[in-house]
Amino acid sequence: MKYIIYMLVLISIAGCRFRSENKPALNREASLTQLGDLPENPFLLYAITSAIYPKDSITTVLYGNASAYAYAAMNTDGHYPAGAVLYEVTWKQQPDRQWFGANIPQTIQKTERVEVISTNKTRYTCFQGKIPRKVERSTDEAERTTFILGQKIAVSP
Repeated sequence: MKYIIYMLVLISIAGCRFRSENKPALNREASLTQLGDLPENPFLLYAITSAIYPKDSITTVLYGNASAYAYAAMNTDGHYPAGAVLYEVTWKQQPDRQWFGANIPQTIQKTERVEVISTNKTRYTCFQGKIPRKVERSTDEAERTTFILGQKIAVSP
C-alpha cells in the first residue's frame, strides 16, 4: 500500500513538472508599433464605440480626443465642436487561439482621421497599413466623414 502511495506521489510530481509553453496574452500583431504618417497614436485617446462586421471579417473602433469624447457622451447629433478629432481604426479579424469560435483583431488595415475645423468644415485623412501611410483622397471621403461623425457612443450599464 505504501508503495502505491509513493508511486502516485512520484507520478503527480513528475506530471506537474512539465508545463506547456505559455503564449503572451497581448495581441502584438494588432498593435500600432510605429506611427508612420499619423500625427498621434489613436490608441492613447478615448474609445467611443466599436463595431464588428462578421461578413467582411472586420473589427472597427472609433477613438476620439477629450473634446470629441466629451461631446459624444452628451450629444448624439454628430455636430462635434471645433478641435474634435476622431479616428476610425479598422482591423482584419483572425480566429482566437485561446477561445474557440471567437475572433480577434489581426492587422490594421486602415486608420481614418476626421478633424473638425469649424461648424461646417472637416478634414478627412486616410492612412493604410501596419505602419500607417497617408493615402491620397478617396472618392468616398464625404460619405466616410458623415459615417464617422454619425456614430454614437457605446453605452454600458
